[in-house]
Amino acid sequence: MCLLLRKVNPSDVDLLYKWANDATVRQNAFHTETIPYENHVKWFTKTLADKSVYHYILCAGETPVGQIRLNVADGEALIDYSIDARYRGKGYGSRLLQLIKEQVVLDKISDVIKLTGQVKFENHASARAFEKCGFTKKELADYIQYEYVL
Repeated sequence: MCLLLRKVNPSDVDLLYKWANDATVRQNAFHTETIPYENHVKWFTKTLADKSVYHYILCAGETPVGQIRLNVADGEALIDYSIDARYRGKGYGSRLLQLIKEQVVLDKISDVIKLTGQVKFENHASARAFEKCGFTKKELADYIQYEYVL
């Protein structure tokens, strides 16, 4: 199946809300509280307009299977990603991380020199995905940081 990244658009607001409030996503997030819809809509509108945020949907054919967001500051892109519950455990996380490395080049995000992911110690699936994609692992006090220099 062909995998591709497409840019998030305004019609994705409800899909991203559903994914953001998935129980496993909340458990693996640094802020575990359920997100109220009105807060999500405000955040979504703000990030769509923010030129330092690059947000994509991973599609398998026409089917959305996950999302990835880059928050860019000072040459570093902080990664946030998740996979739809129906598609977890099928390798989409590592494929998504590999595609985002290519997308940075395709979209000419020229000020990004490093991709960074921060993973809770108990989030083994995400840790495996970053490691499989060649990210360097750094164990910090509160989480594992993964880095990939472009």
